[in-house]
Amino acid sequence: MDVTLRFDVSLDSEEPRRIAEQFERFGAENGLPERTVFGFQLALDEILTNVISYGFPADAQDAVITVTLHLNDTEVGAVIVDNGKPFNPLEDAAEPDVALPASDRTIGGLGIHLTKAFVQKLTYERVDGCNRLNLVQPLEAPEDDA
Repeated sequence: MDVTLRFDVSLDSEEPRRIAEQFERFGAENGLPERTVFGFQLALDEILTNVISYGFPADAQDAVITVTLHLNDTEVGAVIVDNGKPFNPLEDAAEPDVALPASDRTIGGLGIHLTKAFVQKLTYERVDGCNRLNLVQPLEAPEDDA
């Protein structure tokens, strides 16, 4: 099995949800474990929300954001590419103090913190003026319902 889907994403605030829903369908059509689908949906939603909210000036006319999903026999992955401001979420995002109550925390960092918790391998690079974040999750053995 080798499946790839590519989506163009606009700066509309509803886009992260649309892509998460597309991934849910993709997961169901390809028999992905629910845990994997949930983690990837959360990661896609968080990352895309941040790119759309903070990666471009408010009047951006030339924003390009793409999401490419890929699946093979051993792993599922996503590559998120945008031509926004350089930002490596693996190094530049603030680490949230999860010990504090939510009302006392500063804004920022929780999305990538959650993404790191749900996705096994994350890599970032800046290539040809674009941010490129690669998410990879090995496929789990099917859960035994016995």
